[in-house]
Amino acid sequence: MKESAVTTEALLEIMNNQLETIDKQGKQIADLQQRLDYMLRQKFASSSEKIASNQPSLFEDTTSDIEIVEEKETENITYTRKKRGSRTSPPESLPHVRVEHDISEEDKVCSCGCGMKRIKEIVSHQYDIIPASFRVIDNVRFVYACLDKCGEAVKTSSLTPQVLPRHQVTASFLATIAVQKFEDALPLERQVKIYKKRFGVNFTTTTFSNWMIKTSELRLKPLIDKLSTIQTQSGYIQADETTLQVLNEKDKTAKSKSYIWLKASQDKHPIVIMHYSANRSAATAEFLFDGFTGYIQTDGYPGYNSVANKEGVTQLGCWAHVRRKFTDIIKSGASDEVSKKYAQELVGIVAQLYKIEKEIKDDPPDTKKSKREKDSALIIETIKEWHESNFLKAQSLGGAIARAFIYLNNQLPKLSIYLEDGRLSIDNNRAENHVRPIAVGRKNWLFATSTRGATALCNWYSVIETAKANGLDPYAYLCHALTLLPIYQHEGKNIEDLLPWNVELK
Repeated sequence: MKESAVTTEALLEIMNNQLETIDKQGKQIADLQQRLDYMLRQKFASSSEKIASNQPSLFEDTTSDIEIVEEKETENITYTRKKRGSRTSPPESLPHVRVEHDISEEDKVCSCGCGMKRIKEIVSHQYDIIPASFRVIDNVRFVYACLDKCGEAVKTSSLTPQVLPRHQVTASFLATIAVQKFEDALPLERQVKIYKKRFGVNFTTTTFSNWMIKTSELRLKPLIDKLSTIQTQSGYIQADETTLQVLNEKDKTAKSKSYIWLKASQDKHPIVIMHYSANRSAATAEFLFDGFTGYIQTDGYPGYNSVANKEGVTQLGCWAHVRRKFTDIIKSGASDEVSKKYAQELVGIVAQLYKIEKEIKDDPPDTKKSKREKDSALIIETIKEWHESNFLKAQSLGGAIARAFIYLNNQLPKLSIYLEDGRLSIDNNRAENHVRPIAVGRKNWLFATSTRGATALCNWYSVIETAKANGLDPYAYLCHALTLLPIYQHEGKNIEDLLPWNVELK
């Protein structure tokens, strides 16, 4: 009997261990399914953060009561014709060419014999385009010599400082190549083929690449140094990073990841600076924020912690990244109902914060600060209480919801700092918006060949994104800047006159 009892206890222990193992494996499988679902959505699904219509909207006030009014039936039914959408007028900035369509001179005499008088004009618009065309600029210089051969040295007229000395390219052509690649995501190789096929002009990808790199180093770098100095003094910078593949890097394989670090500021004038780095280490962050004091806003990446710990620097969190962690759970088909319930609750509360931001979007900083202190602070306290009361249950569920709660827990101290100053933003979406053109372009031009090319890529993006942020057309601004920069540098003028906010383009 004793032996049988021992055997029964042993079997029960084995069964309990097996049940624990099965439960653990079930959670691991569910977690892996959630991760796989997330990766598939990141790869193939829309990048929009919108969720199903029965879920809380980003700006939905979840605390308000909804009144449903039932319309009474009426016997009087009227029908109205659906109004067609009106055409938009062409922008006034475009040149207009007047083409007159008049009646014949004979038709200008009516049947009674009197001359007819023009009483009205009817104007309709058509969009027209003049295809790109190549032309060659012949720079002609003159050489003068003394006719009496007195021994005086000959004199040669000087050439206006060129954007790339000893290279057959103008500022306009460089601006075209740059905008087509960095703004329109058209790879250099494809541009070369287009110019050969349509215009019969032979270039090579190597030529274009060299032009981009040399222009970046000779002309754009001084401009970016000036922008960086101003940005460091701005007192508030949003930061983000994105990956970049560089084929030829020292001590790295071609398939390894490098990074583009981005800093966006909007003090008096918007500035966007991008920086290439072979890694994502804290040392790069310290280099980029050397000498900076004020607020930095990032996601949860710990690489900025060493910067945030410096005296005079305060780090903000990003509510958009927090919300995204929970939105992914709502979207996931592998999430359990309890996890989705928690996610929906958090997204609904955060939506109230964004509703306030939408209402005060155009208000001055002082008004924003007052509104946030009055209303947003209470909502954040609600989130803290909700988080504390549900944290342990979420951890017991494991998987994505547990990770989302941990992320929220780690970021909570930083998420309320934006209440301190009306100039600060609830998230760092501005920086993310400037990263987006790189993500789009990367799908087409794929990689940078060298570290010089990666640095040049960052310089071109910096100037183009800064021009756009200041309301300028990138092509027009690059033409202007690249034409005048050689002259300013040659004559020692202050290139601050060429910064986007100091330029008026026709």
